[in-house]
Amino acid sequence: MRSIRPIPRSALPDTMTVRAPLPDGTYDEPELICNVRFERTQKVSDDDHRSADAGGGTVFVDAVNSIGAFEVVAGSRVAVGGRSMYVAESHACCDLFGRVHHWELKVR
Repeated sequence: MRSIRPIPRSALPDTMTVRAPLPDGTYDEPELICNVRFERTQKVSDDDHRSADAGGGTVFVDAVNSIGAFEVVAGSRVAVGGRSMYVAESHACCDLFGRVHHWELKVR
């Protein structure tokens, strides 16, 4: 049985910098991951002063085709397309053999 194919590089047009949180509350030096995909999410806001929240979205990091890929921990700061965001969730998506296929980062 073959494993799942990597996400094609043509579907990974973005570059992301990552700053992992340090124990003292600051952030580590930025690390670069090339060939990621950021998909923006827009949500309706409960705030009477705003009709919609520009929100964050999901960043997809492929284990094979994202250059410099590593597991980004929740609580990290990332920047994609000049926008700085907070990683609220980090989920490793594995293939049938338990190997990481890609990571999905929920950012806001």
